[in-house]
Amino acid sequence: MRAMPSTALKAHNRNAMTQYLYAHKHATKQELERELGLSLPTITQNLRFLENDGIIRKGNLQDSTGGRKAQSYEFNADNHTSVGVVMKDDELHMCSINLYGKIIEEESHAIPYRNANAYYQRIGGIIDNFADKTEKKHGKVLGVAFAIQGILSPDGRTITFGTIMGNTGLTLDTICQSIHHPCMMIHDSDASAMTELWFDHTLTDAVCVYLERRPGGAVIVNGKLYQGPNQCNGTIEHMILVPNGRQCYCGQRGCMDMYCSLETLPEDYESIPGFFSVLEQGERHHRERMDEWLDYVTQAIVNARTIIAGDVIIGGEAAKHLAEDDIETLKSRIIQRSPFGTEHFTLRKSYCTDNQNIIGAALRFVELYLSDICGVTEQV
Repeated sequence: MRAMPSTALKAHNRNAMTQYLYAHKHATKQELERELGLSLPTITQNLRFLENDGIIRKGNLQDSTGGRKAQSYEFNADNHTSVGVVMKDDELHMCSINLYGKIIEEESHAIPYRNANAYYQRIGGIIDNFADKTEKKHGKVLGVAFAIQGILSPDGRTITFGTIMGNTGLTLDTICQSIHHPCMMIHDSDASAMTELWFDHTLTDAVCVYLERRPGGAVIVNGKLYQGPNQCNGTIEHMILVPNGRQCYCGQRGCMDMYCSLETLPEDYESIPGFFSVLEQGERHHRERMDEWLDYVTQAIVNARTIIAGDVIIGGEAAKHLAEDDIETLKSRIIQRSPFGTEHFTLRKSYCTDNQNIIGAALRFVELYLSDICGVTEQV
């Protein structure tokens, strides 16, 4: 077996140390020596390099065991940052995150969405200012990622189905014409699933169901987001639940969206939070509406699990309102309707609901950066 070239060996050792420090947050030279099997001179040299690059920094001195206090080194999570953006009907919302996925800055602007050049020029300036503010207070912005409520082209540069926002055909170049940072787009449900993966290391195979006013879904296979060659895996919202049923905005009839949207729950002039507030008081008619809605959600999940028989994650606005009893009821219904009656799956609410799609979008740039400095992405 041929020896690894010296430059490759140096890069390998540096990546290993960075990965260890990222995963454990801090360590001493002695801990690195013991855990990685590297010599102290190699560790000292690489620590100096990583510190000069701003990837790590000196931490606290450790408690003395009789000799000199050992210096600890910690991963510098603010060395680089990433910005996530969502364009809503009535506002622009932005978050910047550090390299652990923690929100460090957040900002909203009441700007109604318009699929027009003037709109993209205006928000471009706002996003650039937000990124500049992040860089001044924290670290260099790796890029700006947009969570898009629509289906993207295979190269991720064009919205191929944007009926909800009325922007089918919109390109990344148009959105980012006034932004002076690398940019990308990701489907909002896929972005939310990215956040699930980031904060739950146990996920292997799962169907993510985001019960919003416009529902969506995503698929996780072998611990990775599985978008498919056409970037449209997991679009559970356009599965036909009721043949020849209600007209959907996509042009079909009977789509899951028309029966599992939160907008189907309230009565006339009632808000969604208002519906759940009355439901908590035990009002019978609201309970009947809720049971009917849960029936449709159950069938959608049963259908999806015939393809991916993994765990089920319920997210979106509904996750804030569903009680644990509702989750248990939903799982029981899924088991009863499943053709094989299997109970070997977990059904839970999302760990992270606020700004989940924005965080997940921003994590795309973090993931790429960590892959570069660690050799592989090590999530924490």
